[in-house]
Amino acid sequence: MLVHFLRTSALFMSILILSIGCSKVDEVYQYIRIEESTCSFYGSDNAPRTIKIEAYPKYETEPSASWIVIGDVTDNSFSITVTDNDTNEERIGNILITAGNASARIRITQLAKGNTSPVYNTYDGYDLGAVMSPNGRYCVCVRHEMLSDENYLSYPVFFDLQTGTKTEIGPLQNELYRLEKPMAVTDQGTAFISTASTNTVGITIDGNIFIPEVPDGWSDSPNVQGVSSDGRIWVGFCYESVGTIKPLMWVDGIPQPLEMPAQSYRGGESTMCMARGVSIDGTIIYGTQWEEITGMVYWKNGVLNKVGKDVYTIEEVLIDNSYGEQVPFNLVSGMYCTAQLTLMSADGRWITGRYIEETLNNGTITTAIYPAFYNTETEKTTIFREYPGYGTATVSNDGKGIITYGSLVPSNGFVVDIESGVVLGDCDDYIKEKFGITVPSCYIIHFTPEEDAVMASMPTEMAGNLITQFSVSPRP
Repeated sequence: MLVHFLRTSALFMSILILSIGCSKVDEVYQYIRIEESTCSFYGSDNAPRTIKIEAYPKYETEPSASWIVIGDVTDNSFSITVTDNDTNEERIGNILITAGNASARIRITQLAKGNTSPVYNTYDGYDLGAVMSPNGRYCVCVRHEMLSDENYLSYPVFFDLQTGTKTEIGPLQNELYRLEKPMAVTDQGTAFISTASTNTVGITIDGNIFIPEVPDGWSDSPNVQGVSSDGRIWVGFCYESVGTIKPLMWVDGIPQPLEMPAQSYRGGESTMCMARGVSIDGTIIYGTQWEEITGMVYWKNGVLNKVGKDVYTIEEVLIDNSYGEQVPFNLVSGMYCTAQLTLMSADGRWITGRYIEETLNNGTITTAIYPAFYNTETEKTTIFREYPGYGTATVSNDGKGIITYGSLVPSNGFVVDIESGVVLGDCDDYIKEKFGITVPSCYIIHFTPEEDAVMASMPTEMAGNLITQFSVSPRP
């Protein structure tokens, strides 16, 4: 069975060809686009792996070792097979691909004989990221294929981490669906993917495509953000009308409005609230308010409350406006976040975000930001003031919190025991100790309930994409 690390590579070389005696300059593009830049195989009994490729001019392949075999070559694909590895050492090779003056390499790794390490899959070939299902059965990405008319086709891709298989749906026409970023996927094989039309589309692994229902009278813009373990409960939001966004829960596909906060996080009128994630049993949902400051709320058994309500305060002060007049303004201290979808433990016990503390000093509003974790059982917030400016990414059922270095585009993170405050090591150290494999510097964004699988983000060299995801899961 094949383990593959997916990465799209697009290499272009522009060559200017000058026609003698003519002032016209023709520009010829020589390029290679490959679906995967890294492939990993088991020690034995591997099936062939087909690599999709776009290249101009005609491409050629050259493996670096005799155990790497190229076959089934066509204009847009070729297969890779490897002979069984009878040694006790991992072996590494590559395939050089050339098309005129353009070149690319595919790194080939093969595990040692009898290796039983967990599977490490990267999803850096998918420029809008990947999502993992609650219990780690599936990861879903979207592959885009550009057409000559600058339109594109979309291919939702399901990675079954339990069987090691990959299922690609499509092609789907951009004019019909305009698929962009995957938001959630159930363990039963239903993915929810955002579109350029301010809604999400549901797509099942067997190719069924649907738009989630909305309440009567609401605009047709359902957005599913999180799902329960049994796949029966989805959470998200919808535009009730222009400028008004309200949280929703779907039960067996039937939409049910969640209670809307009476006030915004800063104390004004509340017009935008979104559900973002749900516990595996569907009883706890967290969300964000989107006016002025992105405050955090949660619903426990349907009852609305503030995340970090024990540290939430509003203080009315007077500040100068642009005309030099003194006007009232509400300073806020409390939990907030961006539009992150992984900020709750699987059981709903912990919700993480950042604690913001606003103060007025000599007429100037200053803010201090710290990573923080809220316990929905004790209703107490733990603030890590020793890490000002840091962010958070997720939290496990047993209270291991992920703090990131930097909050907007973090590069890596570390693990803390929330209740004791003890730092347990960087995220790659945790993965090394837990799973026995070495991974790049990263920050974990998803724990399965039993921590037998994780998804993490890491920096990437892909143009236009600052981070990419990878998963570590049990061997099929």
